[in-house]
Amino acid sequence: MDDSSLFDANQKVYDMVFKSTVDFFCLKGALDLNLFEALASEPLSIEDLAKATKSVPLRLNKFLMSLDQIGLVEQKDGKWGLTPFSVQFFTAPEQHRNLTFVPFMDYLGKMIEPYYLRMADVVRGERNFTSFTPYPPRTREDSDFYETLHRSNTFYPTKLLVERGNLKGVKHLVDMGGGIGDIAIALCRANPDLTVTLINLPSAIDLVKENVADKGFSDRITPVAIDMYREPLPKCDAVLISRILYPFGEQFSRMLCQKAYDTLEPDGRLLLLDMNISDDHSPNYDYLTHYLSSVGTDFVQMEFKHHNTYSKIMGEIGFKDIKFDDAWDNILFQAVK
Repeated sequence: MDDSSLFDANQKVYDMVFKSTVDFFCLKGALDLNLFEALASEPLSIEDLAKATKSVPLRLNKFLMSLDQIGLVEQKDGKWGLTPFSVQFFTAPEQHRNLTFVPFMDYLGKMIEPYYLRMADVVRGERNFTSFTPYPPRTREDSDFYETLHRSNTFYPTKLLVERGNLKGVKHLVDMGGGIGDIAIALCRANPDLTVTLINLPSAIDLVKENVADKGFSDRITPVAIDMYREPLPKCDAVLISRILYPFGEQFSRMLCQKAYDTLEPDGRLLLLDMNISDDHSPNYDYLTHYLSSVGTDFVQMEFKHHNTYSKIMGEIGFKDIKFDDAWDNILFQAVK
């Protein structure tokens, strides 16, 4: 390596070894102390914050100095408060519903000790991945757990779809694997004549109904429990396949795109929204957390397919006018039957 490449490599290994350790365990420590909650309403003195977090003041102060260095807290007028960064991503998850990392940190924090710290044992076959919550979800509580995770980072995928998705003239859209309904709600807000049939598992239907009713869209969004792998889809003039194909191979992706083609009316549209997992210069760490979980199972097969596979599949099925867009680490394919 030349000097420039060596320096870049040094920065990369620095991030891998030092930055990742400091960032994650500072975050986990702050969450375990309920520090973000304690500071959510107002800055506190070190004494008051120590009482709120049941901490030793001297040690807490040193911990806060570390958090200050990585941009999570700041000190003003002798009191400690949260930065806007922390307020956005680590407080009030209900308020920041589609752009919060509280559920992810809670889940990953619980998996550190029994799984991620034992990755060598996992690879040797001495330890398996076991989710705290059954998947596929069987009960309302199971679905609530997964829907809370899934909806927590849908802000930018939704933004891409709303701003660049072409639904002009579309009256009825089928949302395959539509989650708890946040994306469908955003699309209905942006397209006043649109109605949506949202497909989800039976255990999630009531959650979707409640979310849709709360936002005032019960008359335009209808959740249904359809086995989208085996049962036919409702006839429609647009199909949305949203963030469900990224871990699967070409065969599965082709099967769902074919089902979309078969259910669409002539000139109907397919919109395929997915996370970008094929950027050679920027690994998708969101997906990699899922992929590492699959290392501990022998029956789950996840892949790293290039997103160009989607345009190939669409063309071979018979779609035309295939268009591609990408932004904010997400990709959007659009095509016409």
